Amino acid sequence: MTRTPLILVTLALSLILAGCGNRSIGNKIDDQFLGPDVSNSISRAHADLASPTSRIVVTSYNGVILLAGQTPRAELKDLAAQAAQRVRGVSKVHNELQVGRPTSLLVRSNDSLLTSRIKTQMLADSNVPSTRIKVVTENGIVYLLGLITRAEANNATALVQSVSGVQKIVRLFQYTN
Repeated sequence: MTRTPLILVTLALSLILAGCGNRSIGNKIDDQFLGPDVSNSISRAHADLASPTSRIVVTSYNGVILLAGQTPRAELKDLAAQAAQRVRGVSKVHNELQVGRPTSLLVRSNDSLLTSRIKTQMLADSNVPSTRIKVVTENGIVYLLGLITRAEANNATALVQSVSGVQKIVRLFQYTN
């Protein structure tokens, strides 16, 4: 009995938030399924891509895939990108995998903290459309994805540059102008 009101509230909140961006609800739902589909495709491409020697973070935004993380060999990096590109619904793959050992738990914790600090500052800045920007941090590198204007992208980049601990910023935006 308590699940029904919770489901209705969640659905209502989703519909309200869906109006905050340029993407349709369908695009958002597609992205929710696309990431796991790409991860599965990569895992099936080679045993080392699914083993603890590789750490691959897959992010999807509007059909654009970001591959971040680490894998032990360059040929595995290329194989992961090829596997991602073959998944239906993928329009573009940004292969930002680094060749090397997976990052430590401490590095990943720092990355999570950095992402939280960036998103908090974005929420507080009216010049940055935080609901239309996805922030992914991997090994101190901040990746920005979204469907925004060039001016909004510049504002977001300036904000991220002001956050302590950012090693590098990679803009993977799709521009509306």
